[in-house]
Amino acid sequence: MEGYLYLEFMKLWYNSLFILGQLVFGFSFKMGNHFEDFKKNKEKSFEIIVDSKKREYYLHVPDNHPNNAPLLFVFHGYSGNALNTIKTTNFNKLADKNGFIVCYPQGLIDKENNAFWQVGYNFHKDYDVDDVKFITKLIEKLQTEFKLSKTNVFMTGFSNGGDFCNLLSCETDGLFKATAPIISCFMEEFYNNCHLARAIPTFMLNGTKDSITFWDGDMKDSQGYGPYLPTRSMINFRLNQIQYDKLIRDTVKSSNSNENTLVSIEKYSSTKSNNQVWMYTYLNGGHSYPDYLNLEEQIWSFFSQYLK
Repeated sequence: MEGYLYLEFMKLWYNSLFILGQLVFGFSFKMGNHFEDFKKNKEKSFEIIVDSKKREYYLHVPDNHPNNAPLLFVFHGYSGNALNTIKTTNFNKLADKNGFIVCYPQGLIDKENNAFWQVGYNFHKDYDVDDVKFITKLIEKLQTEFKLSKTNVFMTGFSNGGDFCNLLSCETDGLFKATAPIISCFMEEFYNNCHLARAIPTFMLNGTKDSITFWDGDMKDSQGYGPYLPTRSMINFRLNQIQYDKLIRDTVKSSNSNENTLVSIEKYSSTKSNNQVWMYTYLNGGHSYPDYLNLEEQIWSFFSQYLK
């Protein structure tokens, strides 16, 4: 009986805490593993309603962030999640050092119990999810609440998150100052509607031996995602947009002599438009990026050129 009363007391305590969070703080959180992750990471989970759907996101707000601070979005990959992205990237430390805010949105869950961004994969065609609208509304909300810059908004993402960056660059003309899609592709469906989009400074990385996002694309749809462009076609599309007239090459190698990969860097720029495309080719690399690259620092260094 004592055990039963204790359990009932704990239920009442949790329910009271949940209601208090909604009434006083204006947000709700879920119990279970999500709550444990919340405590361990000390990152706050927030919600916004878009198209009658609860959408979740995490924020990192440095104590020293200035008024009119920049905003960076970081999108997880397919089957990934925002919390793991926080754990495995270095953007929070960079934000503390450079005074920008980082937002980690969470994708919705599909029938396979995997989080995703709606970019038009064949197996997501029937999902009524407008992630572009979610991010657009979220930007408006954060800019108002935190008095953030209206122009210094940047985005990066990995795999499906990188594909989503490509989609956003096509469908939110001028909303983002620069983009960094990592191990990403251009789905043929939204590429065909992207020719009128404004040029955007772009940082890209893809692996030549990637077994998930093929370097040579998959226009015949052998994987079942839907047709997507070869990496070189994706690069050429960006280069045609900026009308580049200058190219600088570089190479980054591991200090480990047993490492059989390297990163070949091509930095394209245009004196006409002040736009750039930085292409990082991960030679012999798979569906990942190398630790020796310090990728987050490279991405922010690229974005920093466009702060105004």
